[in-house]
Amino acid sequence: MKLEILVVAISIIIFASFCAGLTPVKNQVDRRNFLSIVTTTSAPLIVGISSPAFAIDGIFKNQEIYQPPINSQSGKVHLITGGSSGLGLESSKRIAAAGGTVILTTRTESKGINAIQQVQDYLATKNIENSKVYYLTLNLDEFSSIQSFPERFNLLLPNTKIDVIMNNAGVAAIPQREVTKDGFERTFQSNHLGPFMLTSLLFPYLNRDGARIINVSSRAHGYAGDLDLNDLNNEKYTSAGWSAYSKSKLENILFTQELQKRADANGLDWLASYSLHPGVVGTDIWRSTPLVQKTNSLTSNIFYNNMLTVEEGSNTQIYLATMDSKYLKKGAYYDEHGKIPKLEKFAIDPVKATGLWKISEQMAGIDFSLTQ
Repeated sequence: MKLEILVVAISIIIFASFCAGLTPVKNQVDRRNFLSIVTTTSAPLIVGISSPAFAIDGIFKNQEIYQPPINSQSGKVHLITGGSSGLGLESSKRIAAAGGTVILTTRTESKGINAIQQVQDYLATKNIENSKVYYLTLNLDEFSSIQSFPERFNLLLPNTKIDVIMNNAGVAAIPQREVTKDGFERTFQSNHLGPFMLTSLLFPYLNRDGARIINVSSRAHGYAGDLDLNDLNNEKYTSAGWSAYSKSKLENILFTQELQKRADANGLDWLASYSLHPGVVGTDIWRSTPLVQKTNSLTSNIFYNNMLTVEEGSNTQIYLATMDSKYLKKGAYYDEHGKIPKLEKFAIDPVKATGLWKISEQMAGIDFSLTQ
């Protein structure tokens, strides 16, 4: 607790200094960011949080909620993973309000039923009717669940083509290293290998008149540094935590770039892939962190009070899923303001992106061919 108090005190001092107009030194975040500390079981990690207190020029202004026009998504089919809460549920609500057919995924049937009810309650507040909102169970921690998903999707909506796959589900900062039934470190499988496999298996179901793959990444990818292709499964760490999380978010970006490169090489003009940082959002993805588990602590309150709301944090992925593609750049990484920031060299490394793809195929036991 003393460490937490010290960390918060330092954060408040830094925050106050930025507000007072002091010039940050090189490699620090700028005045538009707030430094907050998220503790793991081993050590604190400084994370740059986009604070609602500071506006910057971009597509989204502070506290502005991007809502696609009503009926603009009519006839479009959106598959959104992790739809029981947070960004996935919010995305489902607003895309459904725009007339889209939404299939949200949840880990359990009870969560799916509850999520559908929340979407319908939201639509009712808008006086909008849309019965084309469904759920399917999906556990990215189990290959068997992923492998059965295409057939279950086809049973739910026979002969239906998917316009958007939003790979939104994921985990963050698991305190101790966990291994899935398939033998992979859980963060790696939940955040990268599972979505990679799912996207491959659903590739035949994509709409050849225009389809998008949206991978929810994070600015935390910057903490990963150069990706070690020999340790994708995080064997070198007894505790996964933030190291595994930041690596998985880098993998999301590299996967997006490699997918677009392969689509372009195969003349698939109809396919577009995007990755994004939604901002640091107050969702339950942080539930595994000791800091947030102490819900009444000073640090937890400061942490959440300086985060974006779920409504704000959903803006970019909803924008990428619904905006006219002529306004978007294929293969790009977008930030929480709908802008394309400059990435570090390790986040645009084509050799690592190709290597990640090939090793992921081997690990998942699939051939992700874009000639299907």
